[in-house]
Amino acid sequence: MNFAGHVLVPLFILALIATARCELLTLGLVGSVVSGIGYYVYENYKCTYQECCTDEYIKPDLDKLEYMLTAKLYGQQIAHETIITALRGHLGSNNSPKALVMSFHGTPGTGKNYVAQMIATAFYKKGVESQYFHFFNGRNDFPLQQKVDEYKEDLYRIISKGLKQCEKSMFVFDEVDKMPENLMNVLVPFLDYYSYRKSSKSSESMIQNKAIFIFLSNTGSTQIVKHLTSLWEQGRKRDDTRLQDFEKLIADGAFNEKGGFHHSDAIQTNVIDHYVPFLPLEEVHVRKCLLRIFSERGVLPTKEMMEEALSHLTFGPEPHNLYSMAGCKRIEQKVAAIVYRKQSVPRTDN
Repeated sequence: MNFAGHVLVPLFILALIATARCELLTLGLVGSVVSGIGYYVYENYKCTYQECCTDEYIKPDLDKLEYMLTAKLYGQQIAHETIITALRGHLGSNNSPKALVMSFHGTPGTGKNYVAQMIATAFYKKGVESQYFHFFNGRNDFPLQQKVDEYKEDLYRIISKGLKQCEKSMFVFDEVDKMPENLMNVLVPFLDYYSYRKSSKSSESMIQNKAIFIFLSNTGSTQIVKHLTSLWEQGRKRDDTRLQDFEKLIADGAFNEKGGFHHSDAIQTNVIDHYVPFLPLEEVHVRKCLLRIFSERGVLPTKEMMEEALSHLTFGPEPHNLYSMAGCKRIEQKVAAIVYRKQSVPRTDN
């Protein structure tokens, strides 16, 4: 082989290698683009038949929520105003420093659970059935004090998974007063001032400042009733009371009473943004509940039907007996029985 052959053959081989590399790079680039387009198409197609963490499925409608609160929540002007204001402030910030945390306190039947369901309905297309709405019940989900460490691990895992799945998740904890002591401490890292956080148990990060946490509890309710009664005795009208009249005594009551908030880090570290009082219901409010329930059954109640329904309720505390001790709880079944009996009475022909 002459000199030219010695030079040209290696150059030809190098050219072939370069061409092959370019083709491989081109194929790789094309493959990446096609793969990316395919993933985008799949994700969009998937979201047409199942819930996704997108604006189509998560579109908070606070006007709708305000309408529901006005139409179906009675005697809770403080809760109404506080909740709407808190949600508008949270959603109005593009970079909130932390998750929104609200704690609802009051006697049974005053609307705490009802309002949590309304919020879910206003936020998620699927309402309380949304996979991004997480509901826990203290009595059912965390019944045993001796298993508190196990519950903490489970709860940490569930919250982490929920936030990774969708940063706009909502977590509602009902009957916090029935939860084991110290359980709520595991939530503090999720409630604290971080926009995102890397899991201590994995390398994954999660956005947590768009989430909402709501606690429902009877703790502090005794203090609420006593203070409201005291204000009434001083001539103060219910509608003139303010959040400041109750917020501190609720926090103190929750911290000192047995339950999930007893000496809790969640209270000590001030990560709960709003303590929301649900005031005990007076007879006028219970009557509104009754009228709505009768109406939902297509019945216009007589005076006798209303009085019979009210007769099943106990009012207290002594000596004034101003408030329904069970709020509007239990009256749906009483109304159902009254309506059934009324409709089943045989007619007499004249």
